[in-house]
Amino acid sequence: MTADKVKSAARVFEILEFFASHRQPARLHELGAALGYPVSSLTALLRTMLDMGYMTLDPATHAYLPAPRLQTLTGWMQVDDYEQTVLFDSLCRLREAAGEPVVLAAPADLHVDYVTSLHRREGRNTHIRAGDRRLMVQNGTGWLMLARAARPVALQIYRRTVAEGLISPRDYPQAAFEAVLDANRDTDVSILHARDLLDIPTHRTVHWDASMMSTLIPVPPGHARPLGIGIHGPTERISRRADELSELLRQTSAELAARLETV
Repeated sequence: MTADKVKSAARVFEILEFFASHRQPARLHELGAALGYPVSSLTALLRTMLDMGYMTLDPATHAYLPAPRLQTLTGWMQVDDYEQTVLFDSLCRLREAAGEPVVLAAPADLHVDYVTSLHRREGRNTHIRAGDRRLMVQNGTGWLMLARAARPVALQIYRRTVAEGLISPRDYPQAAFEAVLDANRDTDVSILHARDLLDIPTHRTVHWDASMMSTLIPVPPGHARPLGIGIHGPTERISRRADELSELLRQTSAELAARLETV
């Protein structure tokens, strides 16, 4: 497979992720500005998706929108109703209330995966995409989850992360990790500034001027995995709004808990 075909495949999924995040039609120039693709390449991809029936084009507004046919590709898979309906709606409301990008995060062995990422509708974004991941021991949601786990379980995650060469114990000693666990044990909202991670050169995958506030959320009985939500953006703005954003996170968690009680 050629590099061009691989790049085109990646761009198709990025186009679909854009629509999943924005949930509204978009014109060619909006897609181009958001994704940064050459107009000629973007036009060719959209035309192909149109021809195959996976994209629609409104002739009056010249706006694109994924076609219902896309649902047939994954409709046979078992979909978690809570994450795809109740929780997704809560994330959309949280984004509107905060005016900042929001994420849904879940643990994946040594990492935290961002399974949903909703960007700001306008202005600057810190570009976390659905599918991005961070080390559990270097992530605000991860800290909250590990702080509530038995200490031997949390330390096992840390030691395995070290053993796989993902962090160095010289840069991030176990004592420093345990101090982070202690700091997050009795708080319901964690705040992480990317700049605080820059002293660990073995894992610099974050934007240096970004911050994220995170909290854990309730899940239905028997749900497959714990979940956390976060609000992120430039450090100056997140820090200035810390009290307000913390309250929005707590409200969202409380609203989800109330909805689960009625089910």
